[in-house]
Amino acid sequence: MTLIDPQEYREAFVQYLRKGTPIRFETKNIRPTTHYVWRTRRDGKVRSSHAEREGQVFSWDDPPEGGHPGEDYGCRCTAEPYLPQTSEFMEISLQGVSGGGAAWSSRDFVNHYYRGNGRGVTVRETGHLSAIVEEYMAQVESKLKDQVAREARKKRDGSFADTFYNTYGMTGVVFSIGDTVIGGEFSGNVEEQHGVLSVEGSFDFYLRDEFADPADIGIEVIDPGETIFENIHRPLDNYLRGRTGLPPRGPQRLGVQTGELYSITDDWSGTLSGQIYLDPARSAYG
Repeated sequence: MTLIDPQEYREAFVQYLRKGTPIRFETKNIRPTTHYVWRTRRDGKVRSSHAEREGQVFSWDDPPEGGHPGEDYGCRCTAEPYLPQTSEFMEISLQGVSGGGAAWSSRDFVNHYYRGNGRGVTVRETGHLSAIVEEYMAQVESKLKDQVAREARKKRDGSFADTFYNTYGMTGVVFSIGDTVIGGEFSGNVEEQHGVLSVEGSFDFYLRDEFADPADIGIEVIDPGETIFENIHRPLDNYLRGRTGLPPRGPQRLGVQTGELYSITDDWSGTLSGQIYLDPARSAYG
């Protein structure tokens, strides 16, 4: 197919309107591609119906209402040749998820509640970060891609950022973590060319939770071993110490333990790269 600048057609059409100069047959019928990207001047003079078409792809054989760019009266829009079809993709890669010790059991979480003096722990310290992140991504990966795609279309060219957070049920993964808040921020750049957006950027994820009730029923639990110590060994020990003139080791607590809530947190990161259509009607994302 012989290439011709669509600007030539627009100028020829303007001359037709102003002076009645016929448009050459080859100018009307030879086009650089089967489709084009609608481009406006992107200023305050652009009519609203044409502003909505900015960046959208149209077929030369199927003109929109009012005609192709430059055909409607006073239209200053142009048709940018649309390049061949582009394979869309959006890929997320995670960093900072590996590492950590042996996985804590529910008893380990409870023991830390009673003996950890309120010291916060990271999820990776409990050995459960990779499992939590895997479940989280299974729930939100497609949603994150769609969210980034929508924000990228709003910006179209340049840098942009967006935040996200929600509560996710992790009881089936780590019972002691349960429902937890996971969120983060995406910051990146988008570049638009021929109706296609190239997007890249990075994620900063966070998890914020706390362990406050080991029984998850609003009361503290009684540890059998501690109950035996508090009700038998401690009274006997205090009695013997009193016989020898020594002060007691402490008041009897009837086996009921008290603990301190502690935070469970972590952070990890990720990157995103992708290529999507500017027109959401033609895209698998957004």
